[in-house]
Amino acid sequence: MINPSQIRELSQKNDKVLQIATLLHTSLSVEEIIAQFSEEIGDVIHHNSLSYVNEKLDINVLFGQSARHSCTYELSINEQSLGLLSLTRDKSFSDEEIEQLERLICALHYPLRNAVLYTVAVNSAHKDPLTGIGNRAAMNTALHREIELASRHHRSLCVILLDVDHFKSINDTYGHAAGDHCLQSLVKCAENSVRISDLLFRYGGEEFMIILPETDESGVLRLAKRIRRRVERLETTYQNQLIRMTISLGITTLRESDDEKTLFTRADEALYKAKQEGRNCIRIAASD
Repeated sequence: MINPSQIRELSQKNDKVLQIATLLHTSLSVEEIIAQFSEEIGDVIHHNSLSYVNEKLDINVLFGQSARHSCTYELSINEQSLGLLSLTRDKSFSDEEIEQLERLICALHYPLRNAVLYTVAVNSAHKDPLTGIGNRAAMNTALHREIELASRHHRSLCVILLDVDHFKSINDTYGHAAGDHCLQSLVKCAENSVRISDLLFRYGGEEFMIILPETDESGVLRLAKRIRRRVERLETTYQNQLIRMTISLGITTLRESDDEKTLFTRADEALYKAKQEGRNCIRIAASD
């Protein structure tokens, strides 16, 4: 038989879960929700660190310093995986603490699910569905951010615009599905050529931008030459048909007075010049 003190204790535990859930529902940031959850359960379940990993969304957050003993949970709702939650500390968790922790984690599920869905929606809105790289909206955001960072820290910044030569002819000859396949092959080729810190975007039908932080003109020219050569040698096969393509590239470096519009326009002018002067070549924006 449950005595009154046990009923009060159970009620208090349920109130704690409700309190945490209500608080977590105020944010759609995965990182903020995990940080808040760690803080809120700290007085109930002492822990040295709390981490959350969602490999599908490339989210990996850690609060605190990892310790010897751990307790890990795979979070899910209706068979929808939300990721892995881990707590660590210097001494092992008791059965009572584990039971209490599992009750508290109930407060995390739905706020985290909402934040994950929001993150997926935001990522989708900034991703090109054909190639999987950033779209024009993502490009505009990244270009603004990288110009600000480069200007604030007095760092170099370069941009490459590239365009597939005679892409309409590829579509007309082999079909639009083959053209899509060529764009996907081009993106893979470019991704294998750039550094981890470089940013690749598709901003038009067959038009792409690469943002290169902390890169000078000689560095961007080396990369542009490497990509042009690799694409020229690329053998793309679609339905047993070998399709070859070339690209034209325009490059420029950040100037003190630049904003997103002036930097893009100058690279676009260099790209136009490459098109006018025979294609399958690189042109550097004219200096003032």
